[in-house]
Amino acid sequence: MQYLELEPKMQRSASDNGPLCNLPEVVSCSVEKTRGKFQFQFNPQSAGSYLHLSKNNTKVTKGKMQKCHSLPDLITTKPLSRNAYTILGNRAISEGKHYWEILTGEGSFTIGVAYRSVRRDKDIGWTKKSWGLEKQKWIPSMLHDSVFKALAQGEQTEVRISTCPERIGVHLDYDLGSVTFTDPATQEVIHTFNVTFQEPVVPAFSLYKGSLSICSD
Repeated sequence: MQYLELEPKMQRSASDNGPLCNLPEVVSCSVEKTRGKFQFQFNPQSAGSYLHLSKNNTKVTKGKMQKCHSLPDLITTKPLSRNAYTILGNRAISEGKHYWEILTGEGSFTIGVAYRSVRRDKDIGWTKKSWGLEKQKWIPSMLHDSVFKALAQGEQTEVRISTCPERIGVHLDYDLGSVTFTDPATQEVIHTFNVTFQEPVVPAFSLYKGSLSICSD
C-alpha cells in the first residue's frame, strides 16, 4: 500500500449542483515513505438530526433527534432538509491514493464516498453522486451470509463474506477510479467500485444504529 503526504489544493467543480454544508478542504497528494492513514474528522455541519458527535468529531452515534438547520440548495436557493442519518467527512480528495479505517461495532450503517455536491436528502449510495457499502444485520451460520449491500447511484448488489469485520478499510484510488472495501484483520476484499470521478470526493456515511469511529491507529 502507498501512503501519502497531503498538500492543500483549492478547487471547486463547475458541476456542483446540489446543496452543500460547509465545503471541506480539498487535498492533493504526493507519495512519501512515511506511513499513515488519511486524516479527517466528521463534519458536524453535515450531521443528520439523529446523529451525535464526540468532542473531537471522530465518533458519531445514532441517538435521539435534535434540532438541525436546513441546508440551502445551490441551484434554487430553496431550503433542503438534510438526511437524518447521513454525515460527511471534513476533507475532500481530488487525486492520489488514500486509505482510512472505520470501527463499526455491531451497528447498521453505510460507509463510502460521495461528491462534495451530493444532495443531502438521501442515504449514501442512493444518489447519483455517492457509492457505499451497507450493513444492516449479521446472522452467523456455517454458510456465507449476505451481510452487506454494495450501493451505487441508487442500485444495490448483495455482497457475501465469511465473517463480519469489526473494522472496515476503505482504499480510494482517485486517479484510477476505484473504491475498495476490505477487512483489515484478514485483508479480505469485500467489494470494489470502479468509477470515473468527475469531482472531488469526501468520506461519507449513513448511520442507522450504533456508532462509527475513525481509526487513527
